[in-house]
Amino acid sequence: MEKTILTAAGILAGTLAYAAAPVELVPVQKKDLAVTTTQPVSIEAFHTASIGTRVTGYVKAVLVDIGSPVKAGQPMVAIDAPELVAAVNVLQAEIKDREAALAAAQSEQKRVKALADKGSITEKAAQEADLRLQQAAAAKSVSEAKLAEAEQMLAYSSIPAPFDGVVSIRSVDPGDLVAADSGAVLIEVAQLSSLRVVTYIPEREAVWLNNGDRVSLSFDAYPGQTFSAKISRSAGVLDSTTRRMRTEIDLDNAQGLLFPGMYGKVTVELEYRRDALVLPAGSVRLNDGAPHVYAVENGTVKRLPVATGTDTGTQIEIISGLSGSEQIVANSIGRLRDGDAVTVKSRN
Repeated sequence: MEKTILTAAGILAGTLAYAAAPVELVPVQKKDLAVTTTQPVSIEAFHTASIGTRVTGYVKAVLVDIGSPVKAGQPMVAIDAPELVAAVNVLQAEIKDREAALAAAQSEQKRVKALADKGSITEKAAQEADLRLQQAAAAKSVSEAKLAEAEQMLAYSSIPAPFDGVVSIRSVDPGDLVAADSGAVLIEVAQLSSLRVVTYIPEREAVWLNNGDRVSLSFDAYPGQTFSAKISRSAGVLDSTTRRMRTEIDLDNAQGLLFPGMYGKVTVELEYRRDALVLPAGSVRLNDGAPHVYAVENGTVKRLPVATGTDTGTQIEIISGLSGSEQIVANSIGRLRDGDAVTVKSRN
């Protein structure tokens, strides 16, 4: 771009002329303006489940290892819990006894009712038979509930995968004694078909952040390659120590190119203006809260108030005050005053 240099000419003490410092002129540009921020990122699994045990016993079999792909519901660890097996057997036998007792009570109640209808026994005897039937039925229901609970606990001796994913940690071996109340992690499963790309946006840029903002991702493992995505969610609060906002980008990983723990960079497009009037940031001055620029018209410097919009740090959007055809002083504008005469010199 051809640049123009001008020298301010002034009259000192009525007769003495002096030349202002050379300054450059820049045209007002009409262009698309993007406000971006580039930050480091790391990759996390979309879901991670750390799985323990709800029963106490010895590990009978470990059916997976690290790197094993698993489907939701697939058995991963089998635990031998003989006490639970015994409890189920006892309750099953108990239910058989309860069923026999209930059948006997039903038969007795039927017989007593027939006698009561004939007046052969008292009403009290009939009521007692009804009560024994109710008690037998209740006892059977209690035993059935206990059996269902015991069978559910026994079912916990087989540990299934919670979702489709990959085994990322295996910290158990056959023969290990595991306890329900230990809190120990036996298996960890990570969902890797989709990933969370995590970054922390500084306070100044976080105020511009919106879900759906376009981003470009690059990772150290794939130099020269970029991945396009959008902001999925942000925390909505700044970390009290770093003054940054956790922000997440959901990224499809069906091809398995990326892994949790990878590092890279993200460039977030925070704001985008089409056909904006733009000037270099250094050409806009702010005195007493009023932004203004200096334009050259007919060899004279003219101060023009302007309204500014998006500021990228290097370029500023001019919302109003300029038509777009002006030539604006780019630097050394602190030396100029409104109405100063200037001499324009051109250079390439």
